[in-house]
Amino acid sequence: MITPSFKILRSDAPDYPLAEREILAQAKAVAATPIRVVVFTNVKDNDEYLVQRERISALCDEIFGSRKPMLALVAQPPLEGRLLAEVTYIEPECRAEYYDDYIVVEHDQLFTRGLYSSLEESIEQQSDDIFLRLGQILHHEGFAIDDIVRQWNYIEHITHISAQGQNYQQFNDSRSHFYGRVEWQNGYPAATGIGASHGGVVVVVDATRQSGQHSRAIDNPLQLSAHSYSQQVLIEGRAQRKTTPKFERARWVEDRSSGMIYVSGTAAIRGEESIGEDAVQQGVMTIENIAHLISTENQLRHAVPTPGERSHEIMRIYVKNRSDWQSVKAWLEQNCTCQQIIPVEADICREELLLEIETIAK
Repeated sequence: MITPSFKILRSDAPDYPLAEREILAQAKAVAATPIRVVVFTNVKDNDEYLVQRERISALCDEIFGSRKPMLALVAQPPLEGRLLAEVTYIEPECRAEYYDDYIVVEHDQLFTRGLYSSLEESIEQQSDDIFLRLGQILHHEGFAIDDIVRQWNYIEHITHISAQGQNYQQFNDSRSHFYGRVEWQNGYPAATGIGASHGGVVVVVDATRQSGQHSRAIDNPLQLSAHSYSQQVLIEGRAQRKTTPKFERARWVEDRSSGMIYVSGTAAIRGEESIGEDAVQQGVMTIENIAHLISTENQLRHAVPTPGERSHEIMRIYVKNRSDWQSVKAWLEQNCTCQQIIPVEADICREELLLEIETIAK
């Protein structure tokens, strides 16, 4: 299995077209091969989001040609800079097959772009459409649904409740229906379910062929597994369906060294209850949760083949209220050694949660 690397790019250009070009030019300038670029942006409405998505996609075609990285545009305003991007790289010698909405690397690993649907549809219908396309991609390439090892789910106004139910619950119902086609004997993917200001539903996926042989689900004894949540912490979906979020707290994935641990979106939750009165308190608790999750002891508990001390190669921090960022940043500078941090403004899946963190630990 390959060992991808990750890099954060930033642009402070005076307008978005210049910032987009600068980001993609930076991505191309690295010696390694970029296979995915996730761009975080601030837009005022869905019309502006669609215009930017089309523009940056055309620019990617112009700059990279037929070997272009997969793009995902996420409407989460950067807390620093005009545009932020997370780029996934592979070594130039790796063999990659390029398709419209996914790349297959060395025959064994699959990376999608942002998968979208019509913004005129409900959240549930968008989710259904996206999972239909994801199923087609996996089937075409001979991957099983339970080969998904990491999934990012961006949901417009995630906690909004309409006649169809809460947006996040609509998404969870759709995901549960799609995942229900297989047994998931080796656990669910690591995942993040997070809010976006616009853009409907956007899903990004990593898959590893025969994942049961090349990855391990990692649970956190401090937290109840999300797929085991009680009905009390779920919000009603349509027709009173309340399916749980189907993801693991983390997942170890084999690579050419000691493997990576994808840490799912993590918040200040103990058991299944939210705790912490302000963003910094929640940040302290969240970092403690992550430290316990990736500890050598917990890796051994979950039979990770290459247990050991790990550091965070890259970290995303989702902050609900922009006004909290400076205090959170000051705390991180004193208590977090990760050198690559993406801070964005985003709603969290529970109204009382003010912050969420995900990482890739190596």
